[in-house]
Amino acid sequence: MKFKNTSTNFGVVTKWLHWLIALLMLALVWLGWYMVDLTYYDRWYNQALSYHKAAGLLVLGLAAFWLGWRVVSPSPQALESSPAWVRRSATIMHGLLVLLMFVIPLTGYVISTSAGKPISFFGWFNIPALFQINAQARDAAIAAHYYMAYGLCILVAGHAGAAFKHQFINRDGTLLRMLWR
Repeated sequence: MKFKNTSTNFGVVTKWLHWLIALLMLALVWLGWYMVDLTYYDRWYNQALSYHKAAGLLVLGLAAFWLGWRVVSPSPQALESSPAWVRRSATIMHGLLVLLMFVIPLTGYVISTSAGKPISFFGWFNIPALFQINAQARDAAIAAHYYMAYGLCILVAGHAGAAFKHQFINRDGTLLRMLWR
């Protein structure tokens, strides 16, 4: 298995980043959904919130590493067997997913540090608050974070559905390019 991407296949680093970021983001959406039913006095509330914040920052860091990795190891070419509109749609969907990899954690950071307090990164060190914001800006960040997280779920479902369609209906090997074989 190749370390870097080739013109036809994804390398092991890209595959690991893809699946790790995807699983972390889906776990974060689930954890966020789970947390909204907890009360402040629930023993899991603060711990779940702490994990959510730290894992969100981990996604942000992995996304930044992924972006740098793409410079070093560009993605393979899209399969020419797909019509131009499919390739264009895939480019748009990937662009939105990449945008959300950054914007969702950044809005989470803004929410979490809105009062000027740092975020603990799994108890290892603190990420400082860079600024304080007013309640209206915080509420806007909360709404954006919430709706983008659910939008992410829709995009992930479409992304996975397209991969399955390409693999099992078109039989063009698209899904296999991102799996270990």
